[in-house]
Amino acid sequence: MLGTHLRTVQIWRKEGLKILTDGVKPYLVMGRDIQDFIKDRIRKRKKPLQAGQFFCPRCQQPRNSLAQHLLVEFTNRMLGPRHRQTIIRGICEVCGIRVSLFSSELKAAWWYKNGLIVSEQPTALNGSGGSCTNADMSKENEHEQSKRKE
Repeated sequence: MLGTHLRTVQIWRKEGLKILTDGVKPYLVMGRDIQDFIKDRIRKRKKPLQAGQFFCPRCQQPRNSLAQHLLVEFTNRMLGPRHRQTIIRGICEVCGIRVSLFSSELKAAWWYKNGLIVSEQPTALNGSGGSCTNADMSKENEHEQSKRKE
């Protein structure tokens, strides 16, 4: 009924899922027992983050970021009627992988207040002096100018 593989249910049984009758297949489990078992598994896997921490997907642990690589990006999405979404980015201090934390501007403000965030990333594209997409245009202009001189 849950759409899980038979092997998954066998592993759950070894981990403590209550089966109604031992030795009888298919396994029969009370609905409430399996709900409690799955909720307990989820609760055990959660690792609360402290201030300034990210969850590192490679280490599978809460980790701090390298201080010089902390960055906050304010998105235009709203979280409720009053707060904007922010993405706080960093690099794991142990394995060096990029980590992100999706939160509200309140958490970003709290991180700023405690001196954890170093810089802010702009959310819109800004112009720059040189454009990489039109790099050959200046060469064309130089070529045309040299033809005129001849």
